[in-house]
Amino acid sequence: MAQKMDWNDLRFFLAVARAKSLSSAARQLSVSTSTVYRRVKALEDALRLKLFDHLTDGYIPTEVGRELVPQAEAIEEQLVWLEHSASGSQDGMSGLVRIALPELIGQELILPEIGTFLAQNPRIRLEISSSVRPIQLTKRESDIAVRLVRPKSGTYKMRSIGIVVMRFYASETYLSINGIPKVPDDLTTHRVIGWTDELRYLVMSAWLEEVYPEDRLALRLTSLEAQLRAVSNGAGIAVLPSFAAEKCGLVPVLGDTTRLELDVWVLVQEDSVMNKRVGVARDFIVETLSAQLQ
Repeated sequence: MAQKMDWNDLRFFLAVARAKSLSSAARQLSVSTSTVYRRVKALEDALRLKLFDHLTDGYIPTEVGRELVPQAEAIEEQLVWLEHSASGSQDGMSGLVRIALPELIGQELILPEIGTFLAQNPRIRLEISSSVRPIQLTKRESDIAVRLVRPKSGTYKMRSIGIVVMRFYASETYLSINGIPKVPDDLTTHRVIGWTDELRYLVMSAWLEEVYPEDRLALRLTSLEAQLRAVSNGAGIAVLPSFAAEKCGLVPVLGDTTRLELDVWVLVQEDSVMNKRVGVARDFIVETLSAQLQ
């Protein structure tokens, strides 16, 4: 008799397919590596298919495995939506709201106001992710997302609420020792901090490359928070959001003409627009950011 498939095994399959590693998938799912192996093997046995090849560079989906990924993601999306929808009460003001924020906007602008929001809405629970990497809106990873680039497609409502200004900043200590660059060409005699190769697709990384050669970077980091701390400690010069850099007492250089302006967009999943708790959380995000952004 064929083994019955456990739909939950699809989570383990997708985690391995995305991470290309049992151990990485185990960390993401907060389980042991042996559990991940066992659940993927159970799915293979139930489907009577080989889903992965174990190669020297990790667990790589077979051709059949690759074909299964989009189908599994569609099922995952629906299960997440059902689970999330069921978490609310009849009046819609109780339950979980997931919010995805760009790094530093979350830490510096939203989190300081979170206590007030939760006190005013005691039945709403928030799950906030803050990262330099934009979330994948198509996978329902959040109900509300704040983005610095306007999405070209998707099933959500969006509005622009202001701009983030990014400029080159350095510490007073660094500038007193190394001098003050006046024009972009002056940066060749300074230590410039930028992004690692896997993050070159970010809009601020691409903009930095237009101003300063990528191969001359003195230091590469994977987050704005790390760049902010490095500059604050005199490591060099980096492109940082003004709202965070100036709060740390950093000094803008290269004049006002060398700056990047990014529109801030607030997005809500289309089928969540009428959800009361999502609407309350969205209004909080919009009001909080509108008051602090240019």
